[in-house]
Amino acid sequence: MTTDAQDTIAPVIKRTSPSKHSRPERIDIGDGLIMRWSTKADAKNIADCMGECFKWIPIGGPIAEDEEPLRNEWVHAGSLRLLRGNHTVMTENDYAIVENTLAKKGENPIIACTSLMTSPGYYGDVDLMFGKPEAVGCLPEYRNKGLIRRLFLEMIHPASEARGDIIQFLPGIPQFYLQFGYEYALGIRAVRVMHDVAKKIPTLPAGELEPFTLREPTLADIPYLVEMSTPARMLNQAQVGVCYDEAYWRYTIHNVLETAESHFDISRFQRIIVDPKTGKDVGLVMLCGHTMKYVGIFTLDEGYSYRDAMYPVLRQLLVAASEPNPFEKREAAKKAAKKAAEDKESAEGEDNKVKKDEAPASPHKFASIGIALDTQHPVYKLLEPHSEPFGGNQRLYTRIPSYATFLQRRRIAESCLAGITATLRLNFFRKVEGSSGKQLEVVIEDGKIVSASDDYVEPSPRAQMEAARERKAAAKAAGVADKKPLVFKAEFAPLTFTRLVVGDLSLDEMLSFYSQASVEGEEAKMLLKIMFPKTVFHFDIFWW
Repeated sequence: MTTDAQDTIAPVIKRTSPSKHSRPERIDIGDGLIMRWSTKADAKNIADCMGECFKWIPIGGPIAEDEEPLRNEWVHAGSLRLLRGNHTVMTENDYAIVENTLAKKGENPIIACTSLMTSPGYYGDVDLMFGKPEAVGCLPEYRNKGLIRRLFLEMIHPASEARGDIIQFLPGIPQFYLQFGYEYALGIRAVRVMHDVAKKIPTLPAGELEPFTLREPTLADIPYLVEMSTPARMLNQAQVGVCYDEAYWRYTIHNVLETAESHFDISRFQRIIVDPKTGKDVGLVMLCGHTMKYVGIFTLDEGYSYRDAMYPVLRQLLVAASEPNPFEKREAAKKAAKKAAEDKESAEGEDNKVKKDEAPASPHKFASIGIALDTQHPVYKLLEPHSEPFGGNQRLYTRIPSYATFLQRRRIAESCLAGITATLRLNFFRKVEGSSGKQLEVVIEDGKIVSASDDYVEPSPRAQMEAARERKAAAKAAGVADKKPLVFKAEFAPLTFTRLVVGDLSLDEMLSFYSQASVEGEEAKMLLKIMFPKTVFHFDIFWW
């Protein structure tokens, strides 16, 4: 989520705020403007800045064509939520801001800002933390001055790399972040939408009991929630994606409910599925989204049928999700208490009138719901005939600061090239902003990556000739046959290699799509295909 005009087996990386000793803390950029990191005292000003930046963008609700909108309340609430100090994606000190120290009384001193979030995930069988710059904004009168560029290149990127992020992703306005070293690569799972939900989800026959029931999770259930939301339990084919860890569940089922200050603050609704015959917890279901709700998790224990559980779970879930959330209940209680204090009889009459007039014809409030499960998930397949595609082929901005660092966490799969010893040399033609180099060397010994360097510089033809002469002379002096090292070479346009590395495009697609892409030799092509197979993704955005 961004708004700005164009400016010309590896260890798990722990969830931490960037070290204050390894990131830039304050930078004077002239004209009374400074860049620094946020404190909790900045929360209101940052939220006001973001709400104003996004007021013309219909996120959270439509905008009348003939009226100037007020601040965007959905974005305003989200910014406050991030800075409350109890979030899982960042702390209250992780918003990089531009402050106008010369602001007049009554003016908002925060004129531009970018948050730095983190999200646990996986790349094949390697656990890692994704860096996530998001919630980016710049007030209209300060745009086209390079402020977002400076925040990214001088604050966000150094802080992200200092804490060990080896890959970053973010959604954002088209084309903008390409200038900072990002490429469209990681993808968002396609959603299907089912309309006329009341007609398509059958009602429970009269006199029958639901074969499954739902209950609200508590803090004691967090281990079960983590267990039931792993990629394997979610029947997830994705080889690259994000994870739902203990911190995520603690925030989602507790922290945000306790501190919600707006109905926009609570966007997720989850229930544990129970077998009423045994009283045993047998699954998990979750609704996500703000403007449209979609099923993001639906998992069952082994031995239980998705076909049997799907409709009973969905009809109860939609009814339960139609009830007021904790914030709305607190607000309703305050409102009722105030009315009762003023005129008890009148308050009761009004309350009864509202209930009578607003009673929904359907047992729930949903006309449509989305399905955002793996395309091979049983519920996805069962509902496919009753739904239609929603949205297109969406890609996230993706940045790998150092291919060398990232690839040292990559393991070469068992294959026909298992045990190979070779050197892979890649040429990206030029170094671009936000990237680490224009060439890359990867050394493989016995089928394992032993080293990689972004600083590789190909020797001149003369130097290569002289090195070959020396090698042959040494072999002759030793009385052994000369053995030429196995070197594979390939070329890719700047940043496009990211799409191959994360599995967005296959090698054949890369060679077809990009005229600058080339690979020398069939064995080199085989190695790249083995190292970087095409895959699907599981990325969850905007839940914060």
